[in-house]
Amino acid sequence: MFDFNPLINVQYLNEIYGDDLSIIQIMFESFLEDSMPIWEKIFEEINSQNFKQVSEMVHQIKPSFSMVGLPFLHPKIQDFELNAKENPELNELLSKYRILSIEINEAKRVIEEELKKLKEL
Repeated sequence: MFDFNPLINVQYLNEIYGDDLSIIQIMFESFLEDSMPIWEKIFEEINSQNFKQVSEMVHQIKPSFSMVGLPFLHPKIQDFELNAKENPELNELLSKYRILSIEINEAKRVIEEELKKLKEL
């Protein structure tokens, strides 16, 4: 089996995709091309205080973290989504976004590296 970065839950990926690396590659590409741009746009929506839109956008991308082997982020994303639904104070939600972005950006970096290795196979 492919040697994934320890941040990625290989057991979870195996449960979903078996040893089909081509499907994993497609999921990594989709995560980077579809989910990450949405995450980055959320910052603008927070600043515009469109909290309902923030909640909907977070809900839209929430499953993608698990689908690329990052299920540990799911409860954090869910908590952020619920917080946005509660019509929070702007600075509070911005702070939570920035804190969560540290982990998400690290996860993005890892997925990019793993995708590069998968493409070299």
